Amino acid sequence: MLYAVLSLTVIRMAPVAVALAGERLGRAAIAFVGWFGPRGLASVVFALIALEDIGQPVAGSAVSVMAFTVLLSVVAHGVTADPLARRYGPRLGPAAGGIDDAGIPQPPERRLIRRAS
Repeated sequence: MLYAVLSLTVIRMAPVAVALAGERLGRAAIAFVGWFGPRGLASVVFALIALEDIGQPVAGSAVSVMAFTVLLSVVAHGVTADPLARRYGPRLGPAAGGIDDAGIPQPPERRLIRRAS
């Protein structure tokens, strides 16, 4: 259980913070990206490889830890997605005026127009 919590916080968020250190994003943005940032199925793939190559008796405990970590990730990120997006989303969005912080113009808003037949 301790490993799962560390894996979802320090082990995942620290490398993201280091990678974004020179980007002048601010602590809130770095924490947001670190929490919801890079995801993948690596742990599931590694669990399947371990089960196939090593076998159930040896890989069983490692697969249990991986499964618990994935389950905790789904629950924790699912519960925090809406409140954190509502709190930090408006601050992290592009600036008004159609140009974001990187100087890239935003695409125009498109609306569906219904035409009478």
